Amino acid sequence: MAKKRFIDVWIIDSNTVYREVPYTVVADWTQQGRLLENDKLRPAGTTEWFPLGSMPAFSAYLPKAEPFRAEDQAEALERVQVDFVWRKPRGDEDDDPDMIPLIDVSLVLLIFFMMTATVASGAAIINTPTARQGVDFNSSLNKVWIGIDLKDDVPVYSLGAGDGAATKEDQNLTENEMLQHLQARLEKANDVAVTVKAHKALPYTVVRNLTEVLEGLRARKQIGKVYAEVREGD
Repeated sequence: MAKKRFIDVWIIDSNTVYREVPYTVVADWTQQGRLLENDKLRPAGTTEWFPLGSMPAFSAYLPKAEPFRAEDQAEALERVQVDFVWRKPRGDEDDDPDMIPLIDVSLVLLIFFMMTATVASGAAIINTPTARQGVDFNSSLNKVWIGIDLKDDVPVYSLGAGDGAATKEDQNLTENEMLQHLQARLEKANDVAVTVKAHKALPYTVVRNLTEVLEGLRARKQIGKVYAEVREGD
């Protein structure tokens, strides 16, 4: 049976001595880098120390630097690829908010208010515009128009047929006189369409009261249709 070899190990940096270390353990320490070239060894039981680098049995296990290769310099000069991008510091102008969403919302609200304002104004007409001429709603009906003008802030009524002008007898009438003339026309014709043409500065209550009277006549089937002209004058 072969005799085991033991070696004393002296680590210079820590000034530590390990006695009777097996040869294989010393070889492993050298490969692992735990022992350096300047550390000293001696066979167990002897007195003379030898540098580890001078002993061929262990110097072969010391780590050796690889020789310089030409491609090493080229690899060192290659650009380094990173996964992030350096951003410039934000300036004062970057603090401004994005106005595009605000503009979109403003346009939607503007369209909404325009539509609702149109419906509201159509449902409650206060300043009735000046009427110039009748509109042919249904050619099968006899057409009569009632005009309401203002003279010294007093409503003045007139009555006409079709697209023609009012006769002298049918002008400058009070409301009661106009209704009497209208009743006379209704007795001579059936299914009459009545159009109201009112001055744009006329109070709404005047037109509303007249419309209520005409609706009563329509309920008794003396009038076929009642229209309110909304054509505005120049």
